[in-house]
Amino acid sequence: MFDFTGAPIAVRSDLAETFTATWDHLATPGATLTGAERLAVAAAARGEADGGAHPALLALAERLGRAPGSVHEPEVRAAADVVGDAPTVETVAVVSMLACVDGTHDALGIDRPPLPDPEPGEPTGDVATGLKRRRTHLPMPPGPIPVALDLVGGEHDVREALSVATYMPGPEMDQPVWGRDPGLDRPQMEVVASRTSWHNDCFY
Repeated sequence: MFDFTGAPIAVRSDLAETFTATWDHLATPGATLTGAERLAVAAAARGEADGGAHPALLALAERLGRAPGSVHEPEVRAAADVVGDAPTVETVAVVSMLACVDGTHDALGIDRPPLPDPEPGEPTGDVATGLKRRRTHLPMPPGPIPVALDLVGGEHDVREALSVATYMPGPEMDQPVWGRDPGLDRPQMEVVASRTSWHNDCFY
């Protein structure tokens, strides 16, 4: 599925491997949502909502997917106050991972891949306790962006793998001249990252 044969430039093999693992993860039951519900959320983020999950989550997913800069605390709390913080965090996780894969395909000018079929099974119930909202819209531990999804189990490692493949490994974050070969160097990466954050009105 992720061979990028239609891409105008060569694409690193680790991207295809990471995207394949991400696709498998999206189809698998999460902490609070079934595989079918997670894929319904993903479809909503693409503007293809057709039921399959709670309407509050579908509405949030669609807005996150199509107009992320318009999402602020009232929109997030509108979902969380109805279905709870954990399903809302899981929805954010699904949409953010989907956005990484879809955004890469859009940037390359190639078709987005079809969503996978859902895997059977019930949610794991792996939800952390004792987390606070702090200055964020949803509960999370103290720390930077990488801990934003820690309320629900199973999402952090996949998000981290996507970050390593599309951005940089964590240990390289303090290396101002680090770069990929082939690929961007650190200053070029930060220009892209900061421009994207500004464009999406990232509240961080």
